[in-house]
Amino acid sequence: MLGKHFKLLFRFATISFRNMSEFRIDFITSILHNIIYQAIFIIFWKSILGFTSGSLGEWTFPELAILSAFTLLSTAIMQWFAGLTALSRKVLRGEIDKYLCKPISPLFALLAEEMRALASLQQLISAIVIIGVITVYFDVTVTLTSALWSLLVLLIGCISVVLIQGTLALLAFWFGDVSRLQHLFLITGEFERYPLTLFPSWVQRMLTLIIPIGLISTYPVLIFVGQVEIATTYLLIGGALLVLWCGIFSVTWRRALRRYESFGG
Repeated sequence: MLGKHFKLLFRFATISFRNMSEFRIDFITSILHNIIYQAIFIIFWKSILGFTSGSLGEWTFPELAILSAFTLLSTAIMQWFAGLTALSRKVLRGEIDKYLCKPISPLFALLAEEMRALASLQQLISAIVIIGVITVYFDVTVTLTSALWSLLVLLIGCISVVLIQGTLALLAFWFGDVSRLQHLFLITGEFERYPLTLFPSWVQRMLTLIIPIGLISTYPVLIFVGQVEIATTYLLIGGALLVLWCGIFSVTWRRALRRYESFGG
């Protein structure tokens, strides 16, 4: 069974990556688009710091620029789980049956079909280019340990956020169109572009302990540049939230399927 899952995942990934070789110009221009888009935010931070003493709290320009690049990293990771956010749309269109009829996990089949491997690669390359240029040009010291801890916190945060989005999407089994609710949650994602440590403490707590936006931007960057030497606190918070939302999503998914089947789905 595990072999079938990986075979399916590999097949969809292959299809996605084939687009890269077929439309090479589009692949390159997409990377340039991502870099230019993030450059707008980098220029914004440079302009803001021009009216200060050169920093915003503990945040200097290189760190703010790296923060902008980390938003690309988080998006690149979450592209692999795009199927969870598409659940509500597929429920409304009556497309769930085709996943239930397959001899593998319907949830895995959904994730494999909807994953955006090409877009993820484009964003990953763009982020690496930006981070590489910033760290070299401004001589930012980054150790292998800090980079690995940073990426681990980032990964945990991304999966937690995706699970929250998936749980909201599952509400479509009960309430139909929940797109407004999903968009309302997406608004909180705008905070990942800004250092949470500059906000009031209650905002920091809400966007860390309830909605883990800080775990996909601010805190991974602080760990990455060495401002936070011990990442244990963030790993414990992230791990607890990951377990919590895994449980909530799992329970909601099982109940949603029972509800769907009870109506003759």
